Amino acid sequence: MFRKNPIVKGTLLLTITGLISRIIGFLYRIFLSNLIGAKGMGIFQLIFPVLSFCIALSCGGIQIAVSRFVAESKSKSQCYLVFISSIIMSLFLSGITCACLFYFAEPVSAYIIKNTDCAQLLKYASIVIPLSTVHSCISGYYLGLKKTFVPAWSSVFEQIVKLTSLYIMGMVWIGNDITITPLIAVYSMIISEALGVVFCLIAITSEKRYAFKIRDVFSTMKRMFSVSYILTLNKIMLTFLQCIEALLVPIVLVKSGMTSSDALSIYGILTGMALPVITFPSAINNSVSTMILPTIAKANTSDNSSGVKRTTELSIRFSMITGIFCIGLFIFYGDFIGTEIFGHAQAGEYIQILAWLCPFMYLSTTLGSILHGLGKTTAAFIHNAIGTIIRLGFLWFMVPQIGITGYLWGLLISNLVVTALHAIHISKFVDYYFSPLENIIKPTAWLLCSLAVGELIRFIFSFSTFSGKIFNLFSAGVCAISICAVFAYFLIRNLREMK
Repeated sequence: MFRKNPIVKGTLLLTITGLISRIIGFLYRIFLSNLIGAKGMGIFQLIFPVLSFCIALSCGGIQIAVSRFVAESKSKSQCYLVFISSIIMSLFLSGITCACLFYFAEPVSAYIIKNTDCAQLLKYASIVIPLSTVHSCISGYYLGLKKTFVPAWSSVFEQIVKLTSLYIMGMVWIGNDITITPLIAVYSMIISEALGVVFCLIAITSEKRYAFKIRDVFSTMKRMFSVSYILTLNKIMLTFLQCIEALLVPIVLVKSGMTSSDALSIYGILTGMALPVITFPSAINNSVSTMILPTIAKANTSDNSSGVKRTTELSIRFSMITGIFCIGLFIFYGDFIGTEIFGHAQAGEYIQILAWLCPFMYLSTTLGSILHGLGKTTAAFIHNAIGTIIRLGFLWFMVPQIGITGYLWGLLISNLVVTALHAIHISKFVDYYFSPLENIIKPTAWLLCSLAVGELIRFIFSFSTFSGKIFNLFSAGVCAISICAVFAYFLIRNLREMK
């Protein structure tokens, strides 16, 4: 079944490599938080809204367009032409964006981010923009062909380089008594992105190249632009709203009565520790979403309604199973992760609250990819914009009254609304069936069974004379593995039923 189903085969590879990347990235964040502290993490996280906005300007819709056009192409030469055209478009846009961010880094940090410490970080981070666009185009090309090796392993390679470079620089700076600032994280990001592009370029040079005429490139660019400009505008507008949202968090925390330093620390704990933990298992759903976009696009253009329906139902089941299991995992072990691993009790508290996000966050990502595959990009943008506006409302009106908890409630409600809007809109075009028994009741029952096994193991370990942080890590790890084993068994069993 796995060999015959390209979605499952590609998803398994992307999931395995995605989980490896997340684990390495998790270790990276732990090491980085120990190097620069919670406040340093907060300052580092402040540059990402602006950086994401600039990347959206450069290639916001190009990767999706590349994947879609390659999937719809009828020959390898057309696929290669789409790839070359996307590279030319994205490099031109990213070069302009990179230069603008480098030149205007100081006013952006002073008047938009409201933190002058970010100026130098933005200047160096601007180098990432053209590198990221090239990487996106190459990944989109391979995903459109349903070849997941390069996109999958390039991300693993990047994370290895990022962690290794951070460790080496950290040891060198400590050894030479150099003050460690968030700039060290930017350096490691540039190095990893550059070598990631080299990895992708080595792979793409092994592909067969085809001759083409200049007018064919311009013709293809025109066709791609007719689709990508809508995606890019949607991405820019959505990223702009998310940029405002991210930059407002420390500002409204100060309005709630915190000092600027405490606000940055809370922001760093939330965005640099708690949210990455919650999104860690989304490697599975991101893999599904990545694979279903070209699959649904191709099935949709071929009027294969049964294929679209089957893919949709399989994707929804993936997301629901993953989300429900993660609720239990993070509620039971969130405090341990925050206290023992990150060394911040608040991180554990946020993880436990955000655990309820998992099914809606993962499902909204999957349903969003289905909408893009169906060509309903405007609907996906409107739904995501509504979700962002809801979070902005909670951020502006609730956080000054009840603190960061108001923002966490906004995250939960906005994801619930976006998921509902996506599902309702898809049901107008795809006659899929949502089974409460298969998607909710059975995963919940299996979750309770796995938690019972985990708690039994923990109870048995409690009679041991061993103690300490290492033993706590070991016992918690064994419990988590038992839960993940049950989860994996249940997931594979459902995949076989979908044959």
